[in-house]
Amino acid sequence: MFAALIDELMGQPIDVLDTALAAAKAKRDEAELKIAAITAVVDSSQAFQDHGHRSVNGYLKQQLNCSTADARRLKLRGRLFNQYPDIGDALGLSRVGVRQVDLLADAEKYPVAGDLFAEFAPMLTEQAEGLEYADFATAVKHFVMHADPDGSFDDQQFHEDHRTASVAINNGAVNVHASGGDPLRAAEMKAVFDKAVQAEFDKDCETRRCLHGDDALAHPLPRDSEQRKFDAMYQIFLAWVTVPVDGKRPEPLVNFVIDPTTGVDALIRHGFLDDITDNDDNEPVDPSTRRCATSTGIPVHPDVVLRAMLRGSARRVMVDAHDVIINMGRKQRLFTGKAREAAQLLAIRCGHRGCDVPAEFCDVDHIDEWAADNGETNQVNALPECGVHDRWKHQQRLRGRRDKHGRVHLIKPDGTVIKPLGARDPIWADSPEPTTEPTNEAATETAAEPDTFDAPIHTTTWGEHTKNMTAPSRHSIPSDATVQIVDLRAA
Repeated sequence: MFAALIDELMGQPIDVLDTALAAAKAKRDEAELKIAAITAVVDSSQAFQDHGHRSVNGYLKQQLNCSTADARRLKLRGRLFNQYPDIGDALGLSRVGVRQVDLLADAEKYPVAGDLFAEFAPMLTEQAEGLEYADFATAVKHFVMHADPDGSFDDQQFHEDHRTASVAINNGAVNVHASGGDPLRAAEMKAVFDKAVQAEFDKDCETRRCLHGDDALAHPLPRDSEQRKFDAMYQIFLAWVTVPVDGKRPEPLVNFVIDPTTGVDALIRHGFLDDITDNDDNEPVDPSTRRCATSTGIPVHPDVVLRAMLRGSARRVMVDAHDVIINMGRKQRLFTGKAREAAQLLAIRCGHRGCDVPAEFCDVDHIDEWAADNGETNQVNALPECGVHDRWKHQQRLRGRRDKHGRVHLIKPDGTVIKPLGARDPIWADSPEPTTEPTNEAATETAAEPDTFDAPIHTTTWGEHTKNMTAPSRHSIPSDATVQIVDLRAA
């Protein structure tokens, strides 16, 4: 059967394969929905007892020959759809995947966040359709963290208290293991490892260039990716005994990105500001607009960021504020210096959907082309892309466009949006139809005013500072309250 399918598909153009994949995905999602419905019925009616089982988990393990973990996921899917049929419909229509559904099911069962899940379910379902899986997982973590900050902090504290590491030798081969720790050190260790791996990759590229000259790209690299990772780890170990005793580490090694509302929450919780929250405002806040994470996307509890701020050990970047934007207008074509750094901080990975190259290793491209579209060199028009996808974007004449949430989508010359199979086209920020959510027009207008703030510390009012926020503030801080902002250009 499989060999026949290979023969049928081999040689077909990519558009035919895309159509076949979409049809297969739709059938799979429909089957997953039916399995979830059957599981829900067996679970609620306790029909599993007819097979001698004490729970639906045992029934599923017997009938489907699946693992305990898979049986649990099926049970939670069935219960989630039974309570929120719209989420099941989204899966049946192939707009979301089963893994996104599993993230929603876990969030719904979370002890405290589950109590607020019904309020956020429509919003999270929309995010599941439009976001990449990794970004949606981060949005769900933000939802859980903000719904139960104490529980989230306890989880991170548990990992810090139970941190451990070991280096063992087995038959002449090394085995390195480390787990736990606090988010800051975890992000720092990951950053060091990624930089070391990138350095080994650069070494291989240089070696290949020396050996083969202009024909280098036609030859493989001396080492594969797994070998480079091992050698990078070895270099990290070796550096400990070769670095000077008084050597200083680079600052900042990790960048924390936090939105104003989350930052104010943390300051109020620890008594640095008076709590003047407007309790009458119960509108759910889009969790994808809340950011409290490293610039590489690792979620961090706000208390951890506050601790780093007080200690001065990490750079803080306040997003959704007009003075974060570094605008060079038409004066400069390339993103360099702080403009490049800011564009990389405000993204996690390459802007080409499906690419996992970290933003810090990417080029910074113009959404609206510099020459063809008269595009400006500012953060509103910035899109980090790895070298391969940067070149591919220009070769294929792709253009970028922002949706109502401020996310950039790539569009083919024929108008087709690059998006997951089954997903609907996004609602564009510049769409003439009225929307219930604010667009980025105010941010764009502010970005058109270069060099407005030159001082390292800018004093302004709370109303002026938050006027371009995409997420509504839950605090009734007087608009004329004075705040001081550290300009990223001088960080």
